[in-house]
Amino acid sequence: MQEARFPYQDGTLPADPAADPGPDPVFAADPDLRRADGYSYQPSKPGDHQLPAGTRAFQYDVTTNALKTRLAERKPELANATGIALYLTGGTALSDADLAALQGVHRDLGLTKLTRLHVYNLRSIQGGRECTPASGLPCAGQQARGGKFPYLWHNGWWDTWVRQLVLDDLEAVPDGAFSNHNFSEVSLRGARSIGVMAFGHGPYAKLGTLYLPSARTIAHDAFRRNQYLVKVNLPAAVEIDDFAFDDASRLQYFTAPQLKRLGRNALNDSHELISVNLPKLEYLGINCFDLNGKLIGLRLPSLVELDKNAVTGFANLRWVHAPRLTTVWHNAITNNAKLTTVVVPSVTRLGPGALRGNAALTAVHLGATPPRQEADVFTASPNATVFHTGDPAAWANFKPSGAPGLPVRLKP
Repeated sequence: MQEARFPYQDGTLPADPAADPGPDPVFAADPDLRRADGYSYQPSKPGDHQLPAGTRAFQYDVTTNALKTRLAERKPELANATGIALYLTGGTALSDADLAALQGVHRDLGLTKLTRLHVYNLRSIQGGRECTPASGLPCAGQQARGGKFPYLWHNGWWDTWVRQLVLDDLEAVPDGAFSNHNFSEVSLRGARSIGVMAFGHGPYAKLGTLYLPSARTIAHDAFRRNQYLVKVNLPAAVEIDDFAFDDASRLQYFTAPQLKRLGRNALNDSHELISVNLPKLEYLGINCFDLNGKLIGLRLPSLVELDKNAVTGFANLRWVHAPRLTTVWHNAITNNAKLTTVVVPSVTRLGPGALRGNAALTAVHLGATPPRQEADVFTASPNATVFHTGDPAAWANFKPSGAPGLPVRLKP
């Protein structure tokens, strides 16, 4: 992975600290992060894809509803196989019985070498069921840590033999479809939406890189507690809901170049996060980036609204660049021990404690007009200087809330 440019390595900004530092070069250099090849569904048959060695490919007519029997007939050729590639004919969905046959083939036929499953021409798949105390499921009452939903979801994939899953023709991933999964690789090139808890609660799954080229919406809790994720690339996503990647504790890089909205706690507990690429993001939710340890620069060139506690407790954050930001809510940028520079020239409202507790903060770049301030905006940020670009007369009576003695100066 190519090294990032200096603002993203040590926090050193250009001569004009209010100038746009540009995106982190890693997102153009790393092949996993720059990938954006799109997808268009075409019905396919064996021979149309280059499959990994050891993968056995065959067609299956879904109208027969006899997949368990067809798999048993192929047991001799599957005995030494490491993967199955199933090409559907007669329809684009599997019955419950056929899906269960795929999920249980490793156990039912004693096929101990299988790890890969490809299913082509599959456009829809069954979702999961929430393990509520009254669900009647074997998992009834089993809880998932954090997020909006307290319970796990059951879907037949628990303890699956599948480690590498390819469902490129799938149009949408329903709620709970792969919750509590154990995949190490997933390919869903056609999926336009990812449902609630779709892959939620996969703390031991070795899924390290997530690439969803067609997904426009990611529902809440969708990938919560996938603790081995390192890189996430969502080139088409426009909305990511609450807790979607909460507790992805090894996540380092996150890119979503079309994203408009990132919900509350969406990247919470991402301790290892190094850099994000969110050039069109307009709304950043409550507690979104809480408890981050490594991110140095936060560039959000289209951000308009920053919600409560969105950027708090960063151990190494040095600068925030948000030139279109107008509204900063309660305690939005607080308690960041090394934060020195905040660039928000369009801001019109600073909520209570908006910039509180940033002991190393030395420069806050505002615009031509003094913003509305609520209580304690600059409390415990004693070293800050407020720079503006307006008429000094218009700023003559501006006193930084919570620290009225801070200097207020025209930007050089």
